Amino acid sequence: MKKLTLMSCLLFTLPFSALANADEAVEAKSNQCGIISVYKQPPAQKNIYFVNIDSIDGVPVKSGSHGFQLSPGPHKIKVIEKIQDSYFTRRRGEMKNYHVMDIMIEADKKYYLGAKFIRKNRSKLKTGEYWDAIVWKESNKDCSFS
Repeated sequence: MKKLTLMSCLLFTLPFSALANADEAVEAKSNQCGIISVYKQPPAQKNIYFVNIDSIDGVPVKSGSHGFQLSPGPHKIKVIEKIQDSYFTRRRGEMKNYHVMDIMIEADKKYYLGAKFIRKNRSKLKTGEYWDAIVWKESNKDCSFS
């Protein structure tokens, strides 16, 4: 009889301990994040230049901010190029100097964003074909929402 009672207690408590572990896993996963950054100097010798982040998932961000923590998953980042190249001349008028990039954020990763200048398209200012928004570097970086 004692064995049966002990076995019943174990069978009754196991599902609840599994639920507690599942709740902890969900909470830990919801605290995970990745980082996008425009702070580090891009390699100009590879025709990669600074960008400013204008909005994330359609929400405007503070001008001058250099990095953001984002939840893992897909995001849309609107960036504005800051290309300074001797082969590039800025002209007044219509010029598409922004791109919206799709990026898949992974937990504990840092993504450095930049503008890749395409010299052969330097005259295609209205269509924005003179540059591409890119991730020019990725690194591992611990990240969690507080």
